[in-house]
Amino acid sequence: MDIQLADQHIYRLDDRLTPDEIRQRAMDRRTGAFGGGLEGIFNRPKADDIELVDSQRRLEPFWHVQCSALYVYDRSHDYVVPATGAQVQSVTVHGEDHPTSGGAFTISTVEHNREENRQALYLDGVSGAAVAEAPSLIGNPKHEVKDLEALATEADIVRPPEQRASFVVRQLLTGMLKPLQADVVHEESIKFEYVDLYFRPWWAFEFHWKLKDKKGVVELDPVSGEMRNSQALMARLSRSVTRESLFDIGADTVGLLVPGGSIAVKVAKMAIDSSNQRR
Repeated sequence: MDIQLADQHIYRLDDRLTPDEIRQRAMDRRTGAFGGGLEGIFNRPKADDIELVDSQRRLEPFWHVQCSALYVYDRSHDYVVPATGAQVQSVTVHGEDHPTSGGAFTISTVEHNREENRQALYLDGVSGAAVAEAPSLIGNPKHEVKDLEALATEADIVRPPEQRASFVVRQLLTGMLKPLQADVVHEESIKFEYVDLYFRPWWAFEFHWKLKDKKGVVELDPVSGEMRNSQALMARLSRSVTRESLFDIGADTVGLLVPGGSIAVKVAKMAIDSSNQRR
């Protein structure tokens, strides 16, 4: 089997809304930060009773990994062909006589097969759960991140991924690898077309309902415009990660993920941060 790993990239999605637009949308939604359902309908605060007390800009990770598989192989197979009637004793095909049995005759053949498959995964970098909206997000304007440390200057909090590239690659390989019933395998290959880590921005605004002394948080995605409520602002994080630790896949790693067989792994060279080159 031949497995080819693509270049690995880190991208940061660009905001489509301006800071003023983001803030105004949050202000318009501030009464909804304090409960929903029937209780929220009968106990909803007035907008004038709510004040903005804090805000936070975060960058949250998700993975996009996509690969295609190709299997080309030959397989012997006997085809049972019904005869036109019980009176048929044998059938000659290309000069070879095939006796009938039970109203049918058997032809031994060699099937020439070609199977192609393509799959993609979009997984949350922290929980490992599927990110349903990710396919529409990655088509938005973005820029490539060469230096992870530089992300810290673009947000209050950069959430480091808990799931690494090897985790996502393993999930995708599970669905792509298949046992072949073949006499001769001409080609068996998997090509990873994308192994990319994305950071998507979120803005969070904390509001205070003075009359009830309650706090609520409205979160907004400045790329899609999606809004949601939250309980509190996220605590500041001190842990950092390196590019090398995130993209922990190589020939040895993939060899461990694919049990058995002869495996040739071609790993594309990862880009080196310009800051590391200077060092």
